[in-house]
Amino acid sequence: MPGTAVGVDPLIDRVDTLIGAGYVGKEKATGVAAEVPEAGTRILGRLRGMADSGDWHRFERFAALAVHLHPDGLAGILLSALGSDAKDARGVQVEDLVDMLGELRAPEAVGPLGRLLHDRWESDAPFFSLCTKIIRSLAEIGTPEAHAVLRDVATGDRPEPLKWHAAEELGIEEELGFDEDEMLGGTAPAS
Repeated sequence: MPGTAVGVDPLIDRVDTLIGAGYVGKEKATGVAAEVPEAGTRILGRLRGMADSGDWHRFERFAALAVHLHPDGLAGILLSALGSDAKDARGVQVEDLVDMLGELRAPEAVGPLGRLLHDRWESDAPFFSLCTKIIRSLAEIGTPEAHAVLRDVATGDRPEPLKWHAAEELGIEEELGFDEDEMLGGTAPAS
């Protein structure tokens, strides 16, 4: 049963207690690292185990911690979870994984994020919350490959809000002649 990994590793159980509930930001991560210095080196193995067992709630909390500890190999684990079909409605939030990959500035995430954007833009309409996060994460990654994906969105046949967000992240919205109100479905103010 998912969530039964408690008690396997006392050090990780200590980290779990320190994380507690709620948002895991840089301040909380710094506190955990000070209390349990080995957390950064041990967390990747536990993340893999949590993903394998479907313990998505703990996975998401530990991944949020790991983003601030920057252990080598974290992006690969997040990408594996992003591609997992094992997630259910209580599982890890795709939008959170997208944010984490952007925060890590993981160049290996460009291809998977580009594919996710391509696969989800129709089902993400009309508000495009996931797609907008993907666009933002690609901009944070900032590699030439990430910029190429954003340029393709900005100049391609995507809905105008996605084109606008991609162009804005690249700083080319004026170059492309985009009007924010028009692209985002608003109306221009009366003069």
